[in-house]
Amino acid sequence: MTLDAHDKLLETVLQEYKILAEYERLQTEDLGGIYVTPSYENPFLWFGVIFVRTGVYKDGVFRFTITLPSRFPNDSAVPIVTFQSEVFHPLVNPNDGVLDLSEAFPKWQSGDNHIWQILKFVQAVLQNLDDHTIQSGNVANNEAYELLMENRTEFVIRAEQCVEESQQKIYEQPAQPDRFYICFDQFNPDVHGPALQSMKENKTTEVTTPPSSGLSWVRKGVYQPLSK
Repeated sequence: MTLDAHDKLLETVLQEYKILAEYERLQTEDLGGIYVTPSYENPFLWFGVIFVRTGVYKDGVFRFTITLPSRFPNDSAVPIVTFQSEVFHPLVNPNDGVLDLSEAFPKWQSGDNHIWQILKFVQAVLQNLDDHTIQSGNVANNEAYELLMENRTEFVIRAEQCVEESQQKIYEQPAQPDRFYICFDQFNPDVHGPALQSMKENKTTEVTTPPSSGLSWVRKGVYQPLSK
């Protein structure tokens, strides 16, 4: 191995370690209702889903991806958050689903900025929209912004339509299969019942289920993930 190849390999290993450290750091933050995992095939692509608990998007189950820049985290370019279904929101581009992050992250500052902060921002703009002041310069969906400012009733109707659509897509599989894609099974009493009962009884005993199904599911009409 040449010196240049060795340096390149070391650089790649260090970068992947930093990305892994970002992921592990998520475990220490209060990100209730948000689930994220890096792609098995590509460490620069992360899969995410948020179960919205309050606000006009309550009960929405919105899938999204986070795409990291090629030199992350040593790059001023900000990661890209892209929603996989329509989110009628002033900060979400209706054409490609990209969330405008420029308000909170005008540029990425390595060491100061972290992925968990992006997830907190996603959480804030969906769950606490009324408490969030949107600057006109950051608007990505003019129609949503105008309705929010001038016709609250119509805006809420459009937001609720997005919530309903997201619920209908919760069990969909990715267009390109990935081993780490976040999937949910519909509740099956035979498979998930023992795990649910164990949770209710606060037991830690092992529950036997088919290995292909795991213990993650969403009950219809509840839209809250339950997992062992």
